[in-house]
Amino acid sequence: MTDIAKAYGSTLYELANEANAVDQINEELAGLRAIFEANPRFISLLGAPTLKKEERIEIVDKTFGGKVHPYLLNFLKIITENGTVGEFIDTAKDFRDRYNFERGIETVVAVSAIPLTPKMEKQLVKKLSDLTGKTIQLEKKVDPDCKGGIRLNMDGLQLDGTVKHKLDAIRASLLRVIA
Repeated sequence: MTDIAKAYGSTLYELANEANAVDQINEELAGLRAIFEANPRFISLLGAPTLKKEERIEIVDKTFGGKVHPYLLNFLKIITENGTVGEFIDTAKDFRDRYNFERGIETVVAVSAIPLTPKMEKQLVKKLSDLTGKTIQLEKKVDPDCKGGIRLNMDGLQLDGTVKHKLDAIRASLLRVIA
């Protein structure tokens, strides 16, 4: 994440906090982030040097005007005008990180070979919440290459209990014995 994205995220968070709109802007940022990640050409359009600044800002206004908090709309206009709209996704991540930190929320990515059942998900969230003392926000991903088990990514830490990881460890151990 760039220093620009961190500065934008921090500034937007402080403004949202002063306006008592942190929850609303966090939710809207998450929605916009998902849209922008799914449509990277839209960010390219907003950063296109072939369009005049006024045209790019008009696109932002027509697309998001009246649909997002005015502070968020103005923020989108500013980064479009400054030519830093490419920082939006990381800015949204920084904002979310600040939001989660302030509220004691930990985002955990759980990767498994098959989808977690609701019961498994509930047990995992409870166990992680008990261990960390935080509210757990679970993001689930399915990766058949795991073969079985689960891999957790949280706050820069990876806990890998997948069958693939265990098989790789056995293989490496055998290779050391043979060598």
